[in-house]
Amino acid sequence: MCDMPRAQLPVLRQVSDKIERDAMYDYLSGQIVEAGLDFAVIDVGGVGYRVYSTTQSLSRINTSDKAKLYCHFVVREDAHTLYGFATPEERQMFIRLTAVSGIGPKVGLGILSAMTVSELATAILTADEGAFQKVSGVGKKTAQRLIIDLAEKIDTMEAVGAGDVALPQGAAGVEAEAVSALVSLGYKRPEAMQAVASVKNLGDTAEDIIIMALKRMGA
Repeated sequence: MCDMPRAQLPVLRQVSDKIERDAMYDYLSGQIVEAGLDFAVIDVGGVGYRVYSTTQSLSRINTSDKAKLYCHFVVREDAHTLYGFATPEERQMFIRLTAVSGIGPKVGLGILSAMTVSELATAILTADEGAFQKVSGVGKKTAQRLIIDLAEKIDTMEAVGAGDVALPQGAAGVEAEAVSALVSLGYKRPEAMQAVASVKNLGDTAEDIIIMALKRMGA
C-alpha cells in the first residue's frame, strides 16, 4: 500500500509508466522520516512515500538520514505498493524472485531479508535447497522451483558478491574471473564456485585462486 488517496492513483499509474520508460527515474532520494520493521517513509520534496523494503536495506538507513532507495512499483486491483532497495542489485533480484510462480512480494522481501544477494545467487547456482530453510514461507518445493526457474538468470558476478557492500573493491571481479576460467576448463559451475569460495582468501590474483582451486579439486 502507498497510503495515498484514490484520487492520486491515476498520477501513480503515470509515474509507474514513466519509471518503466525512463531508466533515469528509478529511485527516490530524500530524508528518512520514519522507519519500521519492513518499511521506511522517505520525504521527497515535501511528499512522504511509504516504501516497503528488506531488513538488509533498512539496516543501512536511520531516521533523519538522507537516503536513496531504488524502487519497484507494483500495481494490483487492491493495492499500489512501492518497494525500495539500497542497491540496484537487490532490486533486480527482488524482481526476479517475484516473477517466479507462487512468490509474491512478501515472500520475496522475506528471502532477501534472510539472505544477501550473493548468498541467494550462490544458493541458486549451487542448487542448495537447504539454504532456504531459514526463510519463512519457503518450503522444499518452493526452493526447488526457485532454483529451476532462476538458475539460468543468475551470473557468477552476483554469486561472488557484486552489489554486496562488504565485499572489497575488485574482489568480485577476481573471483568471477577464476570461476569463468575453471568453467572454460570443463568444470561444472557449481563445482568451480565452491572451489573458488574455499580458497578466495588465500590469493590476491585470479591466477593464484585458479591454481589453488585446481589443487583443491585434485587436478
